[in-house]
Amino acid sequence: MWLIKFWTNVLAGLAIIFTVLSVAGRKWWVFALMEHPRVQYSLILVIALFVSLLTSRKRINIWNFSCFIALSINLILIFPLFIPINQNSNQALDTPPQTIRVIHATLDSKQPDVTKAIEYLNKQKTDILFLLEVTPESLTRLNKGLTNYRLVATQPNYNSHGIAWFIPQEKTKTIQPKTAKFITLPIYSNRALLKATVTYSGREIILLCFHVISPRNAETVAYQQIEFDALASWSQRTLENGKQDLIVIGDFNSTPWYGPFRKLVSESGLINSQRGFGIQTTWHSVFPPVLRIPIDHCLHSKSLTTIKRFIGNDIGSDHLPLLVELRLD
Repeated sequence: MWLIKFWTNVLAGLAIIFTVLSVAGRKWWVFALMEHPRVQYSLILVIALFVSLLTSRKRINIWNFSCFIALSINLILIFPLFIPINQNSNQALDTPPQTIRVIHATLDSKQPDVTKAIEYLNKQKTDILFLLEVTPESLTRLNKGLTNYRLVATQPNYNSHGIAWFIPQEKTKTIQPKTAKFITLPIYSNRALLKATVTYSGREIILLCFHVISPRNAETVAYQQIEFDALASWSQRTLENGKQDLIVIGDFNSTPWYGPFRKLVSESGLINSQRGFGIQTTWHSVFPPVLRIPIDHCLHSKSLTTIKRFIGNDIGSDHLPLLVELRLD
């Protein structure tokens, strides 16, 4: 038992240190990266508190108090994901809800074999399918293998910047593709983002397939903030200039409790679809759920309500796919 307690305390000590340092994420990029594994910190601290309460004579001591404070910091940031946002629907009670289902999947640009992804996606019923990290080689296989879908717009690339938009071959709803445009956020970015516009029951819906740089060093962490700020500004302008519904979905390479991501949600005028649905981890797919983190997200305008949100199965990528169903209020 003493060995279990020793290693539990070692891990808990690191969790306490990393939790405290993560509060200063704006000061240094290394501290910023420490913000992401908050679920893992929380689990370690819960176990440490449990072991300490079982083995310590004094239940109220400095160690237990430190674990409790660190645990509280993490849970304060995680807990809102389990609280749904109350939105009032303008639809009549006797009217069937109008919904749009969107799937986002990040492939692996270094893995040309997309057989697993094709098998999984062909089984899904969706209105919009966005794929990231699409290469010229994988696009050929996708176009041939996704027999239930047809390609609307694409810009494949040999790096991680490739993108594609598919819609179902069989139309079950009156959703019509209107325009497809590639934009950059910020304007000088070298990564093209797909802005898709569809019409549905007289409403215009704008969808943006978003992809953020992966945080690896000081430069990429700083550039993430630039990309988030650019998205927030673009979202504000889009919502101000018309009555369109707006959906932003993709690989944000950030957890929902990460400071810059929370700032994005606050300033963009959008709602995080994850609210009320829990943690729903997407990366890394080979890890057990307890070790994964949620970095794929869907944000939407207040004119929409998330009614279903879940994570898909392994598709041969390091990401798991994200499936969101939204109701038009």
